[in-house]
Amino acid sequence: MDQAARREPLTLYLDVDGVLTTAGYQRRAGADRLDPAEVAIVASLVRDLGGVVVVSSTWRVADCRPTLVAAGLPAGCFHADWRTAIPDTSRDPETGGMLPADRARRGDEIAEHAARNGITRYLVLDDVDVGLAHRGRHVRPDPECGITEAEGALARELVARMDAASDGK
Repeated sequence: MDQAARREPLTLYLDVDGVLTTAGYQRRAGADRLDPAEVAIVASLVRDLGGVVVVSSTWRVADCRPTLVAAGLPAGCFHADWRTAIPDTSRDPETGGMLPADRARRGDEIAEHAARNGITRYLVLDDVDVGLAHRGRHVRPDPECGITEAEGALARELVARMDAASDGK
């Protein structure tokens, strides 16, 4: 059996706002609407790279999987533990609501999920800084544009580098 056949599936830690939709797109299409072009890029990454999705977005508070599938992500693409945990540090201490992603220590949430699930082969698709622990695994779209074909190409390049490094090449 070759190296590729023995690899764990690629896990894509997925943010929604700033990746699959933008404020500008929502102004045109309506609140909480997902941009079909951006969803198509992530869907192709899932299909082409054999990926599974873990939602790391504030959208994880509710079960957003049906919405993401209706928008174009492949049915059945979600990891069994489909969302990162929501620790107290991710909530506003006064209101209990979710903190904005840049204040919620999302990188720590992702690291905890990966450790808990034994995930070592992953990418983070998020428009905020997720920290040095995820260097070489983070695709950071401009939140005004969402994910573009250029970031899709970067994601593929990062996976190829990760796989080459694990293969000892």
